[in-house]
Amino acid sequence: MLKLLPILFFAAVNVTQISIFEIEGIFSSGHINAIERYFDENKINDDELFIIQYNANDVSQESVIQLGEILESVTIPKAIWVGPNKTEINAELLKDFDFVGLSPGTLVTNMCQNTNEILFDTNPCLDSSSTMLVTGEEDIYERYMIVGSIGAFIENLGMEDISSNLDNSVGIVNFDINSTAIEEIKFIKPSLAERFYISISNPLFTYMFFGLGFALIGLELFAIGPGIMAFIGALLISFSSMTFYEFGLNYYGLFIFLISFLTYIKILSRGYFGFLGIGSFLILHSSCLLMFNNYDLKINQFLMFGCSIMLSFFYFIAIPTVIRSRLTTDTSAMSSLGGKKAQVVKVLNEKQVLVKLGAKQIVVNKNEDRLFEEMQDVILSEDDGKLSI
Repeated sequence: MLKLLPILFFAAVNVTQISIFEIEGIFSSGHINAIERYFDENKINDDELFIIQYNANDVSQESVIQLGEILESVTIPKAIWVGPNKTEINAELLKDFDFVGLSPGTLVTNMCQNTNEILFDTNPCLDSSSTMLVTGEEDIYERYMIVGSIGAFIENLGMEDISSNLDNSVGIVNFDINSTAIEEIKFIKPSLAERFYISISNPLFTYMFFGLGFALIGLELFAIGPGIMAFIGALLISFSSMTFYEFGLNYYGLFIFLISFLTYIKILSRGYFGFLGIGSFLILHSSCLLMFNNYDLKINQFLMFGCSIMLSFFYFIAIPTVIRSRLTTDTSAMSSLGGKKAQVVKVLNEKQVLVKLGAKQIVVNKNEDRLFEEMQDVILSEDDGKLSI
């Protein structure tokens, strides 16, 4: 049953073009830049209907404010459909649109600032004064719809005389989605760079890319190569750090992260993992907790802890192992060291010894029956591409 009472004296808007923009992932400045670019590069006609499909899993408040400013600057009909996932949305964002559609399961928050009186004064699903869980049947209500798909939302806008109750400058939209009068249905997409920014806005990816960037730079310091790993690492750090300012990173946590990175360099110089690596892991995760303690976005602490474990594996186990393997098995790099005089730093186990050769410390093989003491002078020999003493 139709529950909406149209206001007949509103002027009808004959729609010939429908533009749809989807907000998914983290609603950030990447989406805002894409919307601004669309309105700047395209001539907006009065017969255009602009629709946002809102499917974000998190949002920064600054993006909500910026979107509201953009919508106020254009006079075309503006609609929003929240779905298809069970999405949480701020009621402050909904009131910036002329037409509102909600999918079942949507949670509308921040309804304590009189926005419920503007939008949902006849809402049958209102559970409290601050939140609303959409559990009603699919239908057209006085100031919004409950529909399960954006197609049904658009069809209802065109088939029914639904007037806007949010902005008196826009009246009844009038179109038939199947009519030849609809010249174009355009799906607006962010650019590749904007999509990448939206992806790394997730704090898990921000933390992971930032940490991996430093890991690659540290590896380049100890591995002979053309500098490709350091270049990729610098790119990861640059891209991931772009989101710091927008979401409010705690920069004191970066200082602790750099301490963790210095211990990582120390482990690489020693060439093996020990108690220092365990302490470094604790420092690394502590930096993560501090960096994101006042972040605008929600943080899944369990996944963040798993990300710290993954980074620690690369920092303190995988990369030192690769470097140690390179130092002990690369014939071209080590055959020239045969006959060189070195000094024992530490006996690692029955088969390996850490020795100092000039400013370098390398791991070499030894005979299980031979005993060595720290600070003892030894002569390196090359045996089948491997260094031994």
